Amino acid sequence: MYQKILVPFDGSKYSKKSLDQAIEIAKAMNGIIYLCTVVSVSPVVPPGSLLGLVKSVSKGDLQKILLSSAKREAENMERKQIAYCKSKGIAAHYKTIIDGNIVEEILRVAKKKSVDLIVIGSQGLHGIGKIKTLGSVSRKVSELAHCPVLIVR
Repeated sequence: MYQKILVPFDGSKYSKKSLDQAIEIAKAMNGIIYLCTVVSVSPVVPPGSLLGLVKSVSKGDLQKILLSSAKREAENMERKQIAYCKSKGIAAHYKTIIDGNIVEEILRVAKKKSVDLIVIGSQGLHGIGKIKTLGSVSRKVSELAHCPVLIVR
């Protein structure tokens, strides 16, 4: 029934729980897991810029630095999660999406891969981690998805 499972992953404890749940479903259904991470820094104001502490680097340059750092972190997560899935006997593929609308990109990947189920954490990262958060988007994904959505808490 659920052969293709999409897991939006941001490294939060809820996304880790959702991946574990997806692995159990994939084992039972002989399925495959698609993981995706959406990295976006567009709404982030560089630390210190409002206080005038940042003088030598422009806002745009700081956003590029933050985006590059977040991309490297996402790629490291990608390798670890693929290895984790393989250690559990499940085939997995990973896609890192740079600088997109989180909800739209998750739904786009789900449609492109023709997934049967989306398993998403109920909350994402907080604080500076919001650079790549899922957070409250789980509700929007569940409302707009073309397939069933399991929200894991």
